[in-house]
Amino acid sequence: MSQLTISTQEKRFPVAPDLYGLFFEDISHAGDGGLYPEMLRNRSFEDSLLPDGCITNDNGKTFTSPTGWIDEFNNGEGMNDWIASQKIAPTTIPAWYSENADMQLNKDNTLNDNRRVSLQVDFEENGKIYNIGYNGINQEKGDTYNFYLFAKSEQTLHLTVSIQINNQTSCSSDIIINDANWKRYDAQFLATETARNATFSIQCQEKGTLYLGFCSLMPAETFHGHGLRKDLAEKLEQMHPSFLRFPGGCIVEGFTLETAMFFCNTVGPVWERPSHWLLWHYRTTNGLGFHEYLQLCEDLKLSALYVCNCGMTCQGRGPYYFNEAQMQFAINDTLNALEYALGSSQTHWGSLRAKMGHPEPFSLKYLEIGNENSGPEYEACFNRIREAVLERYPQIIIVSNTRSETIKTDIVDDHYYNMPEFFAENIDIYDNYSRKNPNIFVGEFAVNQTYEGQLRAAISEAMFMVGFERNQDVVKLCSYAPLFSHVHYQSWYPNLIMFDNSRSYVIPSYYCFKLFGANRGDMVVSSKESCEKIYLSMHGLPVINGDCGLTWKNAVFNSIPVFPTKSLHGKAIQDNDSYVLQENDADEFTNQSIRSQILPGIALGNDVESREGSFTVQILAEKGKRIGVGMLCSPKPFSYYDRTDPNPKDPWMLFNLEPLRWIVEGNTAALYRGGISLTQYSEPKQISLRYGEYNEFHYELTKTAVSLYLNGKLIDTVELPHYQSMCSVTTDTDDSVIIKIVNFSETDDPVCISIDCDVKSEYEVSQLTGKADFENSLDNPDQVHDTTTMLTGAGRCFTFTAPGLSVNVLKLKKK
Repeated sequence: MSQLTISTQEKRFPVAPDLYGLFFEDISHAGDGGLYPEMLRNRSFEDSLLPDGCITNDNGKTFTSPTGWIDEFNNGEGMNDWIASQKIAPTTIPAWYSENADMQLNKDNTLNDNRRVSLQVDFEENGKIYNIGYNGINQEKGDTYNFYLFAKSEQTLHLTVSIQINNQTSCSSDIIINDANWKRYDAQFLATETARNATFSIQCQEKGTLYLGFCSLMPAETFHGHGLRKDLAEKLEQMHPSFLRFPGGCIVEGFTLETAMFFCNTVGPVWERPSHWLLWHYRTTNGLGFHEYLQLCEDLKLSALYVCNCGMTCQGRGPYYFNEAQMQFAINDTLNALEYALGSSQTHWGSLRAKMGHPEPFSLKYLEIGNENSGPEYEACFNRIREAVLERYPQIIIVSNTRSETIKTDIVDDHYYNMPEFFAENIDIYDNYSRKNPNIFVGEFAVNQTYEGQLRAAISEAMFMVGFERNQDVVKLCSYAPLFSHVHYQSWYPNLIMFDNSRSYVIPSYYCFKLFGANRGDMVVSSKESCEKIYLSMHGLPVINGDCGLTWKNAVFNSIPVFPTKSLHGKAIQDNDSYVLQENDADEFTNQSIRSQILPGIALGNDVESREGSFTVQILAEKGKRIGVGMLCSPKPFSYYDRTDPNPKDPWMLFNLEPLRWIVEGNTAALYRGGISLTQYSEPKQISLRYGEYNEFHYELTKTAVSLYLNGKLIDTVELPHYQSMCSVTTDTDDSVIIKIVNFSETDDPVCISIDCDVKSEYEVSQLTGKADFENSLDNPDQVHDTTTMLTGAGRCFTFTAPGLSVNVLKLKKK
């Protein structure tokens, strides 16, 4: 039984009004073919164009960027998995096929300066081309669809444009091309039947040559009439969000100058917006652009948080840092974006906004400068953009990617992707955060290793969110990532909302945001809790760690001699009956400054599954050298992204390890945790080494603690990593008390609640619960969902039973 004591008279601070929001990035076809419901894939005919500066040596299967990053390309079809799972037939122009017609790209005869090619089609009599869309064209009986194309021909051509089901015409319209100059032609279709895997066909009666510059097929009915897919936008609305971060994400940075995201390429008529290849393995036409994001914010009553490029490409994919002219362009582009959003219709960019149908300024509250960047290059760029923006728009709240003494920022954006246990273990991550530092935006977080998209992951994320709520004086914003994924074009998992062309469902994490976002209160009040502990299920090999030159012998684990097997940024050189630790010449770290900060190590043996046991080794002590032993070393499960990476990773790479390490430095010894950045886990203890001799290091592992011995003497016993089984936060208003209780245990928890005010007996409980591996799907979208019930029995002291693995929101009425 857990205990929860609530003091409503002790107000801590107001709730952060924008705490729960949305982060949108065009990943897994979240944009074109998703929230932006374009039905024709490759509508600009440019998907097969290789990104500028990139080369391919394998007939277009992959490409390599100028800085060495490798991506799957497949002639513009994207990832290998997409082609294999959908059995996409080969074609020279992605998504387009021909019968009795020849297709080719024409680079000299384009619709406008921003279109890089047109599609030249040489028809035989009654020849046709057709498009397979995003794994088929979807239509619903009775719905209307709007089509247009830009075309020209030196002769008069009679076209029939139609939606085809099993090669039979479902609905069609006739278009006569009679102009040698580019001209727009429109048609409308009323679906007479429902289809899930139709194609879109353009057939020509005559033999002749047609040039297509751009085309589009969209549903006539969209969210608020503003061009977005209704069921997806409505799911966003039901989350009760307060802000939208857009347009990314890594796509803002790109991996080359040409693939970086700039405002100027995402406004104006969609057929005039340049396309560009996203680093998530496909090309976008930017139909979902700056204007559309702002319109969505307005329709959902959200604060807009725009992310601008900061003058570099993605640092995780081989960065390119802009030269002075390019940097000035990036600064001006950001200022132009703000003018488009906030300027009057008399300004240059404000007048374009007015032409796009919005004479009055939009609202834009936040600007994030860059995404996931750090270091001196980022800080210099950040300062230049910040200064330019605040000089013209002093009301903008600035968000940075990093903390540094060399930059001034209002909010810092932190990102977390990890296992469920990480989030449960770190609910207090901001408890001791200095209130003198900038405020916090947890811009991206999600369980992406084990239980991805399942209930247990959602419950652990809710534990983490309770930590945000407890610290709303500094944690001002948070959002799950990523937001959307087309199930047939998945490049990341999990994603909050999944969809195909006709259906959608949400993962359990969605309901945590929905429940938390809908039940805010006005003030965070004081509360205290006590509950059981749950220990992490760590397991793995013993480790030798220390500075290069460390020498050891006679290593024994569970009575069995063990020898070097796995490198932790180290290698073992055998010297008679002993081993010497050396730095590994070949590992994942090419940056020498990073290499120099990492403590080398070697894992011993092959018993990766052991959770308990004993280890003994003799290590030669030399003055000035750090020495020690480690335990519970095994790889964490890879995320979906790492599992599908075209550059396969070794699971034993140091990034993927988190052992405990007992390290002796001088005359003190302490337990540390981590693979690369070591975090001190226990208080240092005084020790005495026999220098110039072999010293015996020994540890005994149980399920809950490790006892550490040096030369037969017990030095310390340390409790193993754990987290609390339950956590909670309470807010109130003048007439209500809102209690959020998260139970991460698998068993029901009767929580004894004591409160310092009178409340009515009847209260409302909104709840999410189920089995650990419960998940939703297109065929079973509601296996996991929230429920709301009324209970009785509340009072100054009452018991509420929180089911195993549950999120619970209790709404009590004050008397």
